[in-house]
Amino acid sequence: MQDLQIPEDLMIEIAARLPAKSVMRFKCISKFWSSLPLSTHFCNRFLTYQSQQPRFYMSLVHRLENTKSLLLSSTCPCPCPSSSLEFHQDLTIGGGMVGNLLRVLHGFICFTVKSEARIYNPSTRQLVILPCIQESFVKGYPHYFSLYFICHDPVSDQYKLLCVITALFSRQGLDEQEKEELASVPETISEHWVFVLEAGGSWKRVAEDFRTPHHPSRQQVTMNNVLYYMAFTDSSQTCVLVSFDIRSEELSMIKLPPPPGKRLALINYGGKVAVFDFSLLKENGLVDLWVVEHWRNKEWSRKTLFLQPCQMHLVTHCFFTAKGTTLKGQVLLVPQYLIPPFYFLCYDFQLNHLKKVEISGIPDHWFTMDSFFKSFDVEFMDPTENVKYLES
Repeated sequence: MQDLQIPEDLMIEIAARLPAKSVMRFKCISKFWSSLPLSTHFCNRFLTYQSQQPRFYMSLVHRLENTKSLLLSSTCPCPCPSSSLEFHQDLTIGGGMVGNLLRVLHGFICFTVKSEARIYNPSTRQLVILPCIQESFVKGYPHYFSLYFICHDPVSDQYKLLCVITALFSRQGLDEQEKEELASVPETISEHWVFVLEAGGSWKRVAEDFRTPHHPSRQQVTMNNVLYYMAFTDSSQTCVLVSFDIRSEELSMIKLPPPPGKRLALINYGGKVAVFDFSLLKENGLVDLWVVEHWRNKEWSRKTLFLQPCQMHLVTHCFFTAKGTTLKGQVLLVPQYLIPPFYFLCYDFQLNHLKKVEISGIPDHWFTMDSFFKSFDVEFMDPTENVKYLES
């Protein structure tokens, strides 16, 4: 009896519907299975079936002993509208990770260890350590910092890392003569570098003709092949919105409408980039939503919402940080401090409604640990898993 052969394209469709853990386990079966994480076609098909299963990730960082740091994942595929969520998967890797620089995209997690960029895939357990930028002029200054953004170009199917290196030169404490002597020295200097995550990749400087130095914040959002992040252009803290075209690697900038508050977040509001200002949420339940209607014309629209009085008790006893949006456009508000009982809030703009989501699964000793020794960060990841193998 002749053996039946399953067509390869059908095998790919079957494999694309499997969990990432199964795909990785079956790599030892045959050359076909071992080649799947290297196949762009298969990885794209796999993402197609995974895109509706986002997850919630939390990093717990021990500042003195990084090997004690943890990376946890939720069991719930969609935290809102559920009223509870449990972290039960420990995805910790050797070497630890810096939680307040955690970034996630398509199943990849970007973080830094001593300003060194790393990409981690929880599904495959692959860890990519990127080389340091050696030719930076800004790094010659005594006080500089680097901030990384991970993004994806769907046209070329390339994953890229954008690094913004900034040096700040403060004039505080100088007398008038010293200030006059240093008048020609800019207060802010910045450079932009891009690393394409592919075989033989290296850092290259981009947007060298962009003449507005700035120091970026960690607030970012990506849509329509453009990465947006907030930044400040000078010591007076002029707040701006910067766009990075992932394909052309060009930059542009617009100012935020005055006066911007102190608690701001970038979000995706119905396919448009928007600034969520919740500076007055704790005091009087007010939030402002500034939406970019036309980038080139620098046109903004404003929407003001007042929280329902019956929900004010949810926000009056805690300071929150906004951590992006869910698939339904709800903003995630996470407490600024790790205090039990831990929870976060989902803010629905359409209903002007807050929903409390209780968190469990965080080891108890993290709550009792002195705040000096710990930090944490949370991210909402969509999709959950990615079996792509990154070459660098």
